[in-house]
Amino acid sequence: MDNSFIALGLMSGTSLDGIDASIIKSDGENNLEIIDNKYFTYPEQFKKKLSNFILNVNNIADIEENLGNFKSLERDLTLYHSRLSKKIINENSFKIKIIGFHGQTIIHKPKDGYSIQMGDANLLSQELKEKVIYNFRANDIKNKGEGAPLTPIYHKLLIKKFNINNPTLILNIGGISNYTYCYKNILSAKDIGPGNVLVDEYLKKTRGINYDKNGDIALSGNINKDVINQFYEHEIYNVEEKHSYDRKEFDFGFVKGLEFEDAVATLTYFTALIISKNIKKIFENNVKIILCGGGRKNLTLVTHLKNLLKCDIKLIDEFAIDGDFVESQAFAYLSIRSFLKKPISYPSTTNVLTPVTGGEIKINY
Repeated sequence: MDNSFIALGLMSGTSLDGIDASIIKSDGENNLEIIDNKYFTYPEQFKKKLSNFILNVNNIADIEENLGNFKSLERDLTLYHSRLSKKIINENSFKIKIIGFHGQTIIHKPKDGYSIQMGDANLLSQELKEKVIYNFRANDIKNKGEGAPLTPIYHKLLIKKFNINNPTLILNIGGISNYTYCYKNILSAKDIGPGNVLVDEYLKKTRGINYDKNGDIALSGNINKDVINQFYEHEIYNVEEKHSYDRKEFDFGFVKGLEFEDAVATLTYFTALIISKNIKKIFENNVKIILCGGGRKNLTLVTHLKNLLKCDIKLIDEFAIDGDFVESQAFAYLSIRSFLKKPISYPSTTNVLTPVTGGEIKINY
């Protein structure tokens, strides 16, 4: 008897570039079939509005003071998700059972007891005439967890699918960097610092560029290690306890005064340095590392990581998985587990008190 569900996962990451959508078939445990992936780029005007809103809100009170703007952006964002969902659903003959709707992270403050993801699940369910699972982080935070990262249970499934039997890290470099460690019965995870956030924010602010394609700008500049050594002592980069980051905690101001190319080169190396140092703090022996997330396309960043970590590093794409869609696939998988009331986070992944499920269901049709 096949107990599998076909689910659509939707993810809009901290880069604010657009939406990833994935359809998978799974039983929420060991079975996995990846059916399709699609990407939708946000219009530039919407990206600017969303980015400006996020930059100008620092807590729930700020959102409440700007609730009209929040609701307007949320409606637009949800309709963009609906448009992409209809496209990927119409292009496939499979009947979708559940939709995992992550939404757009606006503020992530687990220490204050909340994480705000923009997205109207009620509207999305009405638009698509499907069950929508959303608000994945709330139950974890309610149970004293960090609310992130949530993808480790899916990473564990991928490692099993790859038939890897050695100690392995899946290193996801999105806006923030996080890892999943999986070996035998061990599953652990942690946010370990900046990913693309420092370089992307610097490029947007100084040149109106969204990202450093292939790391070409970084490659053309000179790394200022004196600046790096001075700034590395900043407390955020030396936190020993488990910590889940908000992108606003990272500031590129320490490269102020450097030439443009040198600033990008310095920020790129600094990012690789923080990632590698935090991995070495936890894993003294060499582990196999599989890279996913947008940062894996920054060839200069990847080269720095290889030089600093001196271990076997491969791209997840080498295992016939499109590294751009791991998180959207993960939220499809998490929606299935949430629907079945299975745990999606664990003490070893988010510091939650006990394994908990997550995700609320919305039916509006």
